[in-house]
Amino acid sequence: MLHRPSSAENIGAVARAMKNFGLSRLAIVAPPSWTGLPRGGGPLGAREEVLLRARKTARRAADVLEGAAIHADARAALAGATWTCGTTSRTVEGRAPISPRALAAEVAARSARGPVAILFGEERRGLSDAELELCQAACTIPTLAAYDSMNLAMAAAVLAYELRLASPGLGAAGEDAAEPVERRPAQHATVEALWARLGSVLGAAGYLNPQNPEHILAEWRRLLARAEPTQREIELLLAAARALERKLKLG
Repeated sequence: MLHRPSSAENIGAVARAMKNFGLSRLAIVAPPSWTGLPRGGGPLGAREEVLLRARKTARRAADVLEGAAIHADARAALAGATWTCGTTSRTVEGRAPISPRALAAEVAARSARGPVAILFGEERRGLSDAELELCQAACTIPTLAAYDSMNLAMAAAVLAYELRLASPGLGAAGEDAAEPVERRPAQHATVEALWARLGSVLGAAGYLNPQNPEHILAEWRRLLARAEPTQREIELLLAAARALERKLKLG
């Protein structure tokens, strides 16, 4: 999953790296520039223009590009995911990064239970702290400290290689796995709905700092991520938060 990439050439190169290692599901959170390209005049025309340019570096991975899902924002892109790992070269307070090999092992285990996502940031600044908070884990490629900046497609190729080693059949396999209802991992969209409700309830109760409510909520997010709740458990928490909202007459 590419978060607001600025280079069509990089998108094509990522598709090529994915094809090299048997990956096929690409999602793109579209940057604002996609709606301002000279040909087409609108979002669809902009997409066509970008994909046309991306094919030049994609080579024989045009099918990956054509099948790419385009989303307006990260939350929409991650809605169906049950586990997400963001990528970063930065040290983020409160987040111990995992290695590409550890990430691959996690994906191999979790993809059998539901959709997982690997989120790459845009080329110039990477993922922000707020964007990383949408992820249950963060991965850092161990580059030389004196030069830790990697091209987007290079980083994608490193992780795709590790994914291939950990799961030789990765690709179509695992996408339709049938997990018993009571053990299905929570979907990102349901978790985000919970945080929206909790933010409202806890703010009204005076628990959160109104100037910076996300500071405490970020710690709660990490706690819940470590617990790895099921979809059913998150739905129970969400129902409880809604009941509190009604009692407090917030809605």
